[in-house]
Amino acid sequence: MSYSRPQPHMMSEQDSLPRLPIPPLKQTIDKYLESIVPVAGDDIAELAETNRRAVQFLKVATRLQQRLIEYEKTQEYSWLEKWWFELAYLSWRESLCINSNYWIAFVDDPNAFGLASAPRTLLSSDPDFNKGKIWESGEYS
Repeated sequence: MSYSRPQPHMMSEQDSLPRLPIPPLKQTIDKYLESIVPVAGDDIAELAETNRRAVQFLKVATRLQQRLIEYEKTQEYSWLEKWWFELAYLSWRESLCINSNYWIAFVDDPNAFGLASAPRTLLSSDPDFNKGKIWESGEYS
């Protein structure tokens, strides 16, 4: 006979999770500078200017980093949690469907009254491709 352990309830293990670390400032700036190299391409002057600004920002960022470290000590689980919930979930007011489910852009929506259609090159040539999809049920809008 096999014994299966009961699954924990959502958030029941929250207290046992490690705290989200605050990334080291130097590492963050180094990663930023590394990430802009492909964007700047061969523009050496732009890279030099960005490096100069990063060094200049480091003077202010050190104080901000220290404030973040102090703020983290006042939070129950994570320095990011409150900001994440408030900014990512509660204050963003864009349409959820079009801004988070990009796959819908690749299928014509018969409920769009001809106002929106996917580029022909992205649509399936199979005539049964749309059969049984959620928009045929009338639940998708």
